[in-house]
This record gives sequence, C-alpha cells and structure tokens, in this order.
Amino acid sequence: MVISKISMGLGNQMFQYAAGKALSLHKNVPFKLDVSSYEGYHLRKFELDSLFSIQTEKVTKEEAAKYRISQPVKSAWNKFFPNNKIFFYHLPYEMSGVKRKVLECSELVSPAHKKRTFIEPQYYFNPNFFQAPDDVFLIGYWMSWRYFEKFDHQVRRDFTVRPELVNHLRNIEQEIRANNSVSIHIRRSDFTTSKNASLHGVIPITFYLSAIEEMTSKNPSSHYYVFSDDIAWAKENLTTKYPITFVSNEITKTAFEDFYLMTICKHNIIANSTFSWWAAYLNNNPGKTVIAPEKWYNQAPYNYKDVYPLSWKILSS
Repeated sequence: MVISKISMGLGNQMFQYAAGKALSLHKNVPFKLDVSSYEGYHLRKFELDSLFSIQTEKVTKEEAAKYRISQPVKSAWNKFFPNNKIFFYHLPYEMSGVKRKVLECSELVSPAHKKRTFIEPQYYFNPNFFQAPDDVFLIGYWMSWRYFEKFDHQVRRDFTVRPELVNHLRNIEQEIRANNSVSIHIRRSDFTTSKNASLHGVIPITFYLSAIEEMTSKNPSSHYYVFSDDIAWAKENLTTKYPITFVSNEITKTAFEDFYLMTICKHNIIANSTFSWWAAYLNNNPGKTVIAPEKWYNQAPYNYKDVYPLSWKILSS
C-alpha cells in the first residue's frame, strides 16, 4: 500500500496526491491518504474530496502507526522550544543543522518505521522514487511533473472539477472559451509578508508586463483575464493596452472558481504558485502557451529545476 501524507494548501495537496497515485499505479497497490495534518489546524483544510470528482480513501491512525516515523524527540523539541518549532511539514533539507539532527534522532527511535517511510531527500525530482518499497509512507512536496508524467491521463481525470461548484459560471465560461483567452495569476497576500517574501519572493509587475507582450506576440488578439488574491493591487498596477478583465471578487467569489476558470483559458501566465501551476497544467488546450517566472523560490535549499514542464516558456522575474 502507498500512503501519501497530505499537507498545506490546494496546490501542494494536488502534487502530493498525484505523486502518490502514480506510485500506487506503478506498483499496482492500494493508495490511501494521511490527512492528519489538518487536525486542529484552521489556516488550511483538506480540499481534494470536496472540489474534485474523486473519492479518496483515508488511512486510519492504526494503519499510519505501522509506517510513520515515531516523533518523541520532535515532540520534546516543540515542547521546550515553542517559538522555534519543527512543524509537521518540515523536511530535513529545509532545516538548520540543529533541527536536522533532532529529526535524525527521532528517526533513530524507530528504525523499522524508517524503512517503510520514504522522505523526499531534495526539492527536485528524485529518480529513485519509483524504487520505493511497495508498502510505503510518502512524506514530501513532490513538486515535479516528472513524478506523474507516465500517469498523466489518470491524474487529469482525478482532478475533474465537480460540476455543481461551477455551473453558475456558465456566462463567463462561454466568454472565455469563445475568445483567445489568457489567464494571469497574481499572488500577493501571503507572499508579501517579510518572512514569506524572503523565501518565495514577490513577482514584480515587470514580469507580468513582459509576459503580456510575449504572449501577445505569440497569440495576437489575446484577451487577458486577471485572477488575484489582491485584485485592487492588480487593477492599480497592471495597465495594458490589450483587452483585460479583472475576474476575482468581480465575477468570482471563491479561489476555486478562479482556479476553474484559469484551467479553461486557452493560455496561462502563472505566478510562482502551485495554485496557478496546476491550473496551467490542467489546461487541456493542445496548443497552449504557458509563461512562468524564472524564480520559483528566492532561497536555497530549494532547487526548482524540475518544477516546470519543458514546453513552458520561462521569463526573467
């Protein structure tokens, strides 16, 4: 059995699901999810079941206990250093030397569990992924299309949007499908805090303006549809001579409505965000142009060389 630990927001959940599903199909074994990360956690929630036409199977606590690495050392650290916690989603390559040693000690507590646990060793694609045990607990981000490229059709089918969530968008959907539509995703709210900005970086407006010119040169008569968690900022700063419609909070009311409409645009300009990455990836237009920012992260140890599919156009950001 393959168990994939699910954590963080929608885009991350989709990567974790897709990689785990691909491994289970490769090995022809059952696939389950561990969603315990969301217990008592209110900033994010598990969303895959409610948004897509899939019924995921969840691992029980008893089943998870057979695989998951014991955490007594980690728990002790968090108890004595509450302002410097090792969070549930932290991986060894993300940590400082001291924290990394603490995690290694927690693994030594239960070596049998460690053998059944495959922890992502690096941010980019790991070719040893498909050599993981048949009975395995996956912990990682798995943010590369290479993990599921052989099972692309199945992943796309699993991420079919529940129609009842978007039926009311029929008018704007018809408009988007009828013209040379290009989605622009601008992510700002959580990325502009000092901590997140130093890690992720905030994509400058110059990237989007350059991307619009690049896109228009490839696809004349493009109509741009803007999606953002800070639509007021986008309206103020994204000025262009080309047709443009600001969608978020004007036409749509939820982030997932934005996500769906981005998937049906003919082309996409994305942010350094798994949210718009997946919207562009699920865009089924065979002739699509996707433009992405060169920098996905500002900092090491995140080598993001395998994040973007080879056909996507990368612009300096």
